[in-house]
Amino acid sequence: MDSLAALEGFINRHDISMQVSRMNDPDPVAEQEGVERYKCHIRRPGKEVNVYVAVPTEEERLTPPDVLFMLILDASGCEMLKDYYGRHEQMPSGGNDGNFAEFEEFWDEYRSRCRQTRKFKAFLGKNLYGELIVQFGFKD
Repeated sequence: MDSLAALEGFINRHDISMQVSRMNDPDPVAEQEGVERYKCHIRRPGKEVNVYVAVPTEEERLTPPDVLFMLILDASGCEMLKDYYGRHEQMPSGGNDGNFAEFEEFWDEYRSRCRQTRKFKAFLGKNLYGELIVQFGFKD
C-alpha cells in the first residue's frame, strides 16, 4: 500500500483538514541550518490542534500527508527512545567528549517532539491514533 495514498485515505475518512503556513519568524538556528519551520493547524469535527514541523529549505510544498507522516515518525521515535531517556536523567551533568551541549540539545528536541506527539494523540483520540500508527507498522 502506498503511504501517501494511505494517509490521504485516513485524512478523507476522518474529515481532517489542515492549514500549513510557513512561520514568518523562523528560529535563527534553524535558518542557519537550512531548515524552514511550519505551523500546521489541524482540524477534525469537534477538535483542533496546532503542531510544528521543520523541513529542509529545498523541500517542495508541504502537504497534509507529509505532516501526518512526520508526526507518525516522531511518535515512533518517542516510543523507541523512552527507555533511553530515563537513563539520560541518571547521567552525570558533564560530558567527557566536549559534546555535552549537543547531547542536551538532542534531548530538548526529543522532549519537545514527545510533547507534540501527546497533543496529536489527544487530538485524534486513542482509536484513530492507534489506527494511524498501526497502519505504518509502528506500535503505540
